[in-house]
Amino acid sequence: MAIETIINRQYDIACGQADDIGLPGRRIYAMCNLRGGIGKTTLSFNLSYLTDHLLAVDTCPQGNLSYFFDNNYYAGQQINVKDMLLPYLVPGLGRATRAASFIGATNQYFSDKDNYYIPSSEELYLLPSQLITAISQTNGLQQAQKEQAQRSILYSLKTEIEREMAENNLDKCIIDTSPFFAGATQLAWYAADALVIPVRTDQQSVKSLELLIHTLSSPQSEFRKYLSETDRNMPGIQMVVLTHCGWSTVAGARNEPNQQTKVYLKRVYDILSRHRTLLPTGNPDNHLFMLDDFLGSGRISSFESKPIELLQEGETKVIERVRVSVNKSVDKCKNQLKYIGRQLW
Repeated sequence: MAIETIINRQYDIACGQADDIGLPGRRIYAMCNLRGGIGKTTLSFNLSYLTDHLLAVDTCPQGNLSYFFDNNYYAGQQINVKDMLLPYLVPGLGRATRAASFIGATNQYFSDKDNYYIPSSEELYLLPSQLITAISQTNGLQQAQKEQAQRSILYSLKTEIEREMAENNLDKCIIDTSPFFAGATQLAWYAADALVIPVRTDQQSVKSLELLIHTLSSPQSEFRKYLSETDRNMPGIQMVVLTHCGWSTVAGARNEPNQQTKVYLKRVYDILSRHRTLLPTGNPDNHLFMLDDFLGSGRISSFESKPIELLQEGETKVIERVRVSVNKSVDKCKNQLKYIGRQLW
């Protein structure tokens, strides 16, 4: 079977002994899938901790990543993604500078990291209609002016991210997105050099992966219909991360996925095989990874806004009157996350 290479590699990853694949690194990644609850924000948060000199951008209106970075986010008045994008949609507004905040100032676990973030806004729910209106208003312009105006709008997030990275001397960026393509996620695709796609081990997530690839590839899609092929940033797929994986309980199975996980691993592999041109190396073996269900570790990590890398086996926490523990699988999760991070930067 074609997935055997990935399964065999998983044992070395779990033990922290796997060789790096050597994927071509990119500067700006969008964490996306057109479905919620699959691990986008969890991955964005933990991968942000595992590197340095990074800008994290939250474009999901729910603002969960922003809350992980700053537990006072929902009561705050800081400059956000919507503030940065609005001047491109409403002429005459001044543009922001140095909007990014130092994560270590609001999350103690990041105090020794030179990492920054730009928070989300619940008003991003309105962005799809505002974006369509702004693009429609360019139709009365001469062709050259129209193309320039549309390009300015569609690349607004990219322009702002690159400015913030330059102003803060940062060399990496990860954009957390919402499950909805229209609006900020669309702008995140224009901004990104490559996509990181979490896919949960269920039917709906696999269908969402197929929808994402169709949106990325179809000439009639919202992503491709505005700009010409030569004038459009086309992000590749850096990796697909199969999340909430389960493992065989057979003695001597050596971190082998259980049968259900294998079924979805094979399905995702087949999808990537049909779309090899979207993969930087053209080989699905190099771009498909597995990640445990974090269970208690994930609940404690989310509750305390604490990266999984800092959790220790045996830690306990009472969450909603239920005592939750970090079990011994946390070390395997740490190794999986670190390996995934090394294939990005």
